[in-house]
Amino acid sequence: MPSNSTILRDIERIIKGRKSLKVREKGTFVHASVMIVLREEDGEYFILLIRRPENTNDIFSGHMAFPGGKMKEGDRDKLDTAIRETFEETGIDIRKKGVILGELDDFNPVNPEAKHYVVSPFVAFLTDKVEIRENKKEVAEVVWIPLSFLKEPGTLSIRTVERDGRCIKDYVFKYRGYTIWGITGRILFQFLSLVGHLFNK
Repeated sequence: MPSNSTILRDIERIIKGRKSLKVREKGTFVHASVMIVLREEDGEYFILLIRRPENTNDIFSGHMAFPGGKMKEGDRDKLDTAIRETFEETGIDIRKKGVILGELDDFNPVNPEAKHYVVSPFVAFLTDKVEIRENKKEVAEVVWIPLSFLKEPGTLSIRTVERDGRCIKDYVFKYRGYTIWGITGRILFQFLSLVGHLFNK
């Protein structure tokens, strides 16, 4: 596998070399951002996901997700939101411990209760070791998943769901009892489609 510097350069080139698709907003939308956090250890690359706590007031209760959340007053832009939320939820300070590699397409959740959200995913790579400090109010568990596992046959299944008269593909990943689906599955699928080949051994 190529070196860290080569992979990071290639990820950045691929992501920044394309124009991210933006949701055409009609009406009132809630802006949110998430962070795809990558790290390398002993030649293996991992991606960070969190499991949301069970909460009847949370439409994403119990879901696997990327760190992130809604834009708040004081956030300078969508990237600032992703960095702030990642720190609040996991204790990871991307500005001090990582580099930003780019931005993926905007996504709308399929969930009818959340379809007014516009979610912007960013990609970051950790350049230093970090100590995870979960915010237990927002994070039940932090899971580092090997990218090599997500690329194995049988890990991904694709199902079609109908919403508002449209057929939408739902990308479902399975990892050791965890199920990644919905908007997180769609974001993960796009990320792997763009740069997954860089992690071939």
